[in-house]
Amino acid sequence: MRDYTAAGFDPGAFWALTPRLLLIHFEGASKRLQRERELVWFGAMLPHLQKTIPLERFVGLPEDRHDRVKRFHAAWDRIDRALARH
Repeated sequence: MRDYTAAGFDPGAFWALTPRLLLIHFEGASKRLQRERELVWFGAMLPHLQKTIPLERFVGLPEDRHDRVKRFHAAWDRIDRALARH
């Protein structure tokens, strides 16, 4: 019940819920919080539209390892090309 009220729901309605309805309430609250994080991210990125931070990194979600490896190799390729010019 503590988590239910912390999520912003009416404590009086808690005891009338089935476990399935309770799960639906919590899933809805989770989606609402995710949407709020996305809006915060968007607001934080407005001044920096030329180079944005991916939403996943902004909210602290784990990065895709394959994508990280690709970015790493792309950065080194740019360094190699820059050094080859001199």
